[in-house]
Amino acid sequence: MPPTPAYRRKSRWDHTPLIGRDGRPAAASITQRDIDGIFKPLTRYRYLPVDYIHAFTGGSLDYLVNRLNLLAREPNRYVNRPPQQRANAGANHRRLIYELSEKGWAVMHERGLTCQRGRAPASFAHELMACELMASFDLGARTPGVRLFTWTDILQSPSLPEETRHLPKPTNIPVTVEIDGKLIATHIAADGEPFGIERVVDNQPVYFFCPGVEADCATEPVDTADFQRSSLYRKFLLYLAVEAQGLYRKHFGFPSFYVPVVTTNPVRMVSMMTLLHRITGGAGSRMFLFKTFPAFTSSQKPPPPSGQMLTGDWERVGYPPFNFLTS
Repeated sequence: MPPTPAYRRKSRWDHTPLIGRDGRPAAASITQRDIDGIFKPLTRYRYLPVDYIHAFTGGSLDYLVNRLNLLAREPNRYVNRPPQQRANAGANHRRLIYELSEKGWAVMHERGLTCQRGRAPASFAHELMACELMASFDLGARTPGVRLFTWTDILQSPSLPEETRHLPKPTNIPVTVEIDGKLIATHIAADGEPFGIERVVDNQPVYFFCPGVEADCATEPVDTADFQRSSLYRKFLLYLAVEAQGLYRKHFGFPSFYVPVVTTNPVRMVSMMTLLHRITGGAGSRMFLFKTFPAFTSSQKPPPPSGQMLTGDWERVGYPPFNFLTS
């Protein structure tokens, strides 16, 4: 009798099919549970680790892990495991990160989704960080009495100026600043998409609007003498001009404006806050909110998904800490 072939555990990185009891590659039939719990979150956030997807969908984490494994393999391929995640030294032990594939997007388009998939980002780590931060706001908005206004909501709002609504890139805020006696016309756009938070205080709605988040992976300088080069110095100046000129009202129709700035560690955050203190002549700014979040490339264990970006306190320069739910 010939020996039974040894079972080989499938690699978490390849696309070879799972074999069903009939000896054939296992084909997935897409269910409404897949649409609501997996596909929809991945249309809002390009990259999400398994535990973030689970935070949105609930149920059994083991079931979700196995379901995503099936959906990622031949002949299904509805989701992808971005190969860039293997750059982390602990990639074989971290939660897998997923994105919706072209085939997955096609399924959503068949179900009436109108938005299109954007171009692949230049930096996987930066885009992942932005997705996790925006997802955290989304998760935090599940707090009773709190509502999240998405960019889709804002685009449909009558408060958004028609001129902005029809721009090729309506998330870009046009702004003109004076540098060394010269007027420079440019624009500023945050990571993610503009969003708003509504909470009720004494039976009255209170609103907080943001252009997105500034996700800093420590890959660009905090300060630089070259204004044309991307830096936190440049971004601070542009956002301060947006505030001073009331452009957030003119461009978005926002009644308020806050810029969440998230960087990788406390030391870098302090350097950013010191720079803002200098730029504002010691006055500080109530608009900029500061917090830390570990980078994908860090050896630090990634924090579990939570609504901390919405529910936790943010540091400010010259003003008390800020909280979207209590300030």
